Amino acid sequence: MSWQTIAAAQAAEMLSNPERFAEIALFDTRDMHSYQSGHLPGADQLSEYKLEQVLRSLPRNIPVMIYCYHGNASKVFAQMFDDFRYKEVYSVDGGYEALAPLVQALPEKLAHAA
Repeated sequence: MSWQTIAAAQAAEMLSNPERFAEIALFDTRDMHSYQSGHLPGADQLSEYKLEQVLRSLPRNIPVMIYCYHGNASKVFAQMFDDFRYKEVYSVDGGYEALAPLVQALPEKLAHAA
């Protein structure tokens, strides 16, 4: 397994780095209603139906960070990206519930970087 499970604090630290954040593809795998109710700045909603399109269009050298509700479903998606040979894939342990409070402090200018 070349994808990694990372703690929410580590994910927030990565996202707080402007140079790093600009090049991370950030995905929210929660259902559309939850995504529309609130998601991390710059995150795209990803479902199994959208996965094929993303895999066809996203360069494999772009780091991928995935979160879900609590950190379980994101592991399945991380494995799929790994299966398609993405070089750097992260699943956020604790998911949105753990990560969102940590990311709220990010500068607003980062919200549109991804």
